[in-house]
Amino acid sequence: MLRVDPLFAIYRGRADKLLAEFWAVHLVAAAIVGVLVALFTGVGWWALPIALPAACALAAVELAVGERRLHRALIGAGLGPSDAGSQPRLENVVNGVCLLVGVPVPALAVAPRSAANATVFGRRPDRSTLVVTQGLLDALNRIELEAVVARLLTQIRDGRAAYLTTAVTTVGLPALLWPALWPLVQARTEREASTGSDFDDDAEAVRLTRYPPGLADALETMSAAGVRTDAPRVTWPLWLADPRADSSIAPDSLPDYRADLETRVAVLREF
Repeated sequence: MLRVDPLFAIYRGRADKLLAEFWAVHLVAAAIVGVLVALFTGVGWWALPIALPAACALAAVELAVGERRLHRALIGAGLGPSDAGSQPRLENVVNGVCLLVGVPVPALAVAPRSAANATVFGRRPDRSTLVVTQGLLDALNRIELEAVVARLLTQIRDGRAAYLTTAVTTVGLPALLWPALWPLVQARTEREASTGSDFDDDAEAVRLTRYPPGLADALETMSAAGVRTDAPRVTWPLWLADPRADSSIAPDSLPDYRADLETRVAVLREF
């Protein structure tokens, strides 16, 4: 049975605000263009009722394109969810943890990356996709994999995965389509992502599994294997470990809501 997490309504409300803002920007821009066309061309005021539906259609197309582009950025070009039975160990772990967490079973995908990392995305809990890299599958034992899956599934349960997906595909859409535009949307995207933190999400996961060493060991293994991916920077808030969060970077160079793996492991060891 799907359990409603107390945080779900909060994150759902924030995601709805982002979507409302996204639609409002398109409608206001269309209204301005329609008025200007009506005043300075021979089209007349027919321009306004034409511009508004066109803006709605454009916004809908942009949201759909953004979600497809995010899918491609996180999983890889030409790849989709894994076929049933193709990843029996992963499927078995996910099915078991879904019963524990109380969320629908997400689509599963294995990204052909050597980095050991994972993510979950989707604007609705029942249409989420859990992605693990091949490097992660190769590096983790079953207990560590269960801890990572629990960490990701709690983000589906509390609505944070849906919220971050919405932020990346609305506020971060320009950088998702053209990575060179990341500096233009960096501040706003990271501000939206900072509504939570790695420490909060780790703590929620171990409250569920009641075995902090599992996640601590997983993060240590990930650190040793390397977590850097070639995914666009706008997608980094979605990853379990920030792609910069390895031993080669100073902890204070990460955004406030992210933490280096060594510190996260130390905190989990204190549970």
